[in-house]
Order: sequence, then structure tokens, then C-alpha cells
Amino acid sequence: MTDAPRRPPTWLEVAVSNAGMIKAATAISWAWCWGITREIVGHDPSVEEVAEQWGASARTAYRDHANFKKAFPFLEDPTPYVEQAEVKPLVVAAARKMKEVEDRLRSRGERKKEKRPIDLAARGIGFAPCLALPTQ
Repeated sequence: MTDAPRRPPTWLEVAVSNAGMIKAATAISWAWCWGITREIVGHDPSVEEVAEQWGASARTAYRDHANFKKAFPFLEDPTPYVEQAEVKPLVVAAARKMKEVEDRLRSRGERKKEKRPIDLAARGIGFAPCLALPTQ
């Protein structure tokens, strides 16, 4: 047997090991929503700003944020996740698309949707390697 170098665990693997499958999925979704909101508002958003952007209640947003903290206790916020090379272009593209849709609705005088669907890419980006793990 050869001693091949081990690949780093994925974000999803880290989240599941720390928080379980359901909370891990919520944590990945929270990071995705936070990243898109960050691109739209131009700064690190508060929990309340994320809730407002996604049409969620503050209570739900705080619960989702708590799941993120449980899944990734070594992170203060999702910055290392959304800035990672495999993830950043997806977040930027999703934010641009969301802004285009909102601008189009606004130009027609339509109200934007109260709740926004989470892009399926959010699920896929959980499979990027987790390069932010603290060294042991």
C-alpha cells in the first residue's frame, strides 16, 4: 500500500462531522446566502441584512447562523469559504444574476419576491476542499 497524500476534507464533510447532516446543509446554505448578500451590499453583512436580502425572518437567520457556527466553529464568518478559488466565481455570478433580476423587476414596478430560492450551486459548493481548517 502506498502512502498517497490525503486530500483535504470538503466543507460539507467538515460541517457534517461538526454539526450533523441537517445542520451542515443549513450551514452551507447560510454561507452561500451570506456570500451573495456580501457581494450585493459591498461589505460583510450582518445577520439582519442577510435575513432582509433573502426575505427570511431575523429569527430564522439567527438560527441558520448558529448552525453555521456549530458546523464551522473555527470561523468567525464565511469569508474563507466564499473567497476560496472554487467558490468565489459562483458567488459573484449568483449575486450578479440576483441583482439583474431585482433591477428588472424594479424597472417594471413589480415587487421583488419575498423569499428567494437558494441556488442549487449552493449545494455543490459544499464539495470544495475546506482549506480553512486550523492545523492540528
